[in-house]
Amino acid sequence: MKEYHHLLPLATGYFGVSSALYDFDGLVVVYGPAGGAWHINIEDEPRWYRGPATVVGAGLLEMDVILGNDDKFIDNIVRTAKGLGRSFVALSGTPISEIIGTDLKGFARTIEARTDMPVFMVPTAGSEPYPEGASKAFLALADKFMDPNAPKVSGGINVLGAIHLTMGKGTRFAPLLDVLREDRFRIVGMFSAPLPDQTDPLEGVRKAPGAEINAVVSTSGLALAEHMHADYGIPFVVGMPVGLAGCNAFLDMLDGSTPSVHDDCEPVPYRHALVIGEPVLSHGLKYCLSHDFGVGRVDVISVTPSEQMFSQSPGCIGVLAERGHFDRDTDDEKQIGELMNDPSVDLIVADPCYRPLLKGERKFVPLPHTAMSARIHWDMEYEYAVDKGYEYLASQLLGD
Repeated sequence: MKEYHHLLPLATGYFGVSSALYDFDGLVVVYGPAGGAWHINIEDEPRWYRGPATVVGAGLLEMDVILGNDDKFIDNIVRTAKGLGRSFVALSGTPISEIIGTDLKGFARTIEARTDMPVFMVPTAGSEPYPEGASKAFLALADKFMDPNAPKVSGGINVLGAIHLTMGKGTRFAPLLDVLREDRFRIVGMFSAPLPDQTDPLEGVRKAPGAEINAVVSTSGLALAEHMHADYGIPFVVGMPVGLAGCNAFLDMLDGSTPSVHDDCEPVPYRHALVIGEPVLSHGLKYCLSHDFGVGRVDVISVTPSEQMFSQSPGCIGVLAERGHFDRDTDDEKQIGELMNDPSVDLIVADPCYRPLLKGERKFVPLPHTAMSARIHWDMEYEYAVDKGYEYLASQLLGD
């Protein structure tokens, strides 16, 4: 029997590379067929409509793949890179490079020699979850540009993992940066975008080793945080603070203290909630629903792997998450649909694309996940970070 699906698959590895590197004024080359990067720019990279094109495809034709027309590919990239004058060139692998065994690392060395520009390869295969692709891009960027002798910054903090596929528009993430600045921190680097006062788009990356602590706001930043702890001894906290209680707890963790208990709860008439999405943000939502609104049971469905955020890796001094017995990792549409239609579930927080899986009435709070719905809900009005997130959820749950 033919099985129909309501959902498209989540963005994969080289979409994550694009999301991680887009704002750094580089040139990201996807080693794919003609039009291979088009679906990134058209669907999953809404910033492309308003900014410069930084993601291009290799434009491979069938005979290029069969005959291994490497010189043509390298010549095209060299000519394009010199013409655009970008900060770097990043080569991202796809299923094609995996199948035919393309030596992208060798290509990177050749292009770097011919352009005198920084060039690096991101070892994606095109089949991994997008956070893994973004994670590999961050590591490659750090390896190429971080200055191990960067001066120490008192109160310095790096924010790792704030990619648009998880966070949406940067304006929705900005309230957290404001809270960090209002507390005691000086933001050194954002591994996904330059800060407004940085004329060199890679300044934050170069100076990142001078920070005192790292804040990891999605699983995309975990590997880099572990790498920076191993090389520079920088501890890190994992979490995306949604709401009031989450914000207080997150700041306490960054200060190295035990999270304070927030008792000023605004109860809502819901008993069993289901949150579907990226694990760090979803657990931030769970913390908010539990501690700000008193929802008795909140289960998280992580549609990308969550094991690493609970792995107790060295250097991690806090995780803003309370793992429950019924939390699980799955992107299986059938299983997610069954969990959404559990009779006890009366509240769901998820991307609007999941709504068609519901068979009955439930309170559904839309919270777009760009890796799922791409640009469909890019301009939708919603919030999640700190007090803005509380206000949005309160308006949805209490009708204010």
